[in-house]
Amino acid sequence: MHAILALDERARADLILLLDRAAVFGDGAVRLVADGDVALLTTPLTAASGLLDTGPTILVARASRMREPARFDGVVALPALRDALRAGADVEIPDAVGRPAWAAVSPPQGGWAHAGDVPADAVRLLATQAAADVEAALPRSPGEAVRRRAERAVWGRVVDPSGLTAGQAAALVAMRFLGDAPVRITVAGGWTRASGRAGEVLAR
Repeated sequence: MHAILALDERARADLILLLDRAAVFGDGAVRLVADGDVALLTTPLTAASGLLDTGPTILVARASRMREPARFDGVVALPALRDALRAGADVEIPDAVGRPAWAAVSPPQGGWAHAGDVPADAVRLLATQAAADVEAALPRSPGEAVRRRAERAVWGRVVDPSGLTAGQAAALVAMRFLGDAPVRITVAGGWTRASGRAGEVLAR
């Protein structure tokens, strides 16, 4: 199988929208993993920078079905991937060299246990509260680094008995992953996964 991300028009359009929203956050990198006809895209809302960073890692994830099977695990620049998808091109995925710390540790592939369900409206309220808490923690005219620190401090908080964090609630809303159905929360190996209608948010 080749290291080519080949999507139909609808899947390509969906990923372009996701990347447009994700470009506001994170480090501008995207991990793409496939072993078959489904590609999993992950990109960080925020991420620990190394072993000494105790802040949260919050990853946005979306699975897309490809036109043909492929096998790859690579990290690409978000702008370059978005440009290629907009041009209608298939994307060659390079071998992962010098991948960021967040992309070096994968969530478990199995063993996820159901921890609860959170109504979509409750998630929206939690996201609104998280945004308010960030603003309340900021001084006047904060710089980008100060804002990022305040966000990380708030986003790591668990805000529901299921284990859902404020950052996951914020990401589910910002990425427009919510529908009308409750968000399903599962846990495994120190990770919490919040599954919405249009994508997932993983945190640890």
